[in-house]
Amino acid sequence: MAISYFNEVIRLDPKDAQAYCSRGTAYGEKGNYYEAIVDFTEAIRLKPDDANAYHNRGVTYAKNDNMEKAIADYNEAIRLKPDDAMAYYNRGNVCGRKGDLDKAIADSTEAIRLKPDLAETYFGRGLAYKSKGNNAKAELDFAKVRQLQQNPK
Repeated sequence: MAISYFNEVIRLDPKDAQAYCSRGTAYGEKGNYYEAIVDFTEAIRLKPDDANAYHNRGVTYAKNDNMEKAIADYNEAIRLKPDDAMAYYNRGNVCGRKGDLDKAIADSTEAIRLKPDLAETYFGRGLAYKSKGNNAKAELDFAKVRQLQQNPK
């Protein structure tokens, strides 16, 4: 349903970057990653300063196991919107998956600085610490996750 709605919006206004970004998100949620990437790319072409489109395309690339392109898009999203905690969090996850644990920890730490009540950032950093063998720091982060889950704001 959402895709057909955005198809109509785009038919009426083929220069509506937000409609392409929204349809890309809908495609991504359905697992249609190729179509999602095409739409995010068109949104970026129409509005090159749209950090959200870069971020969403990065998420899609990561889901499709294209880590280098995901990192490049997260880098651009962060350049355009340096206070986007989720872009740091997602880039950190991709770096962790690639084995760059120091970068994963640094990005998670920045995401925590920007949005300290986001439990998944502590969990991601905890996993990276655990992979590095720093169980004490990992357990502190996992404890923070439990605390945030028990006391949501």
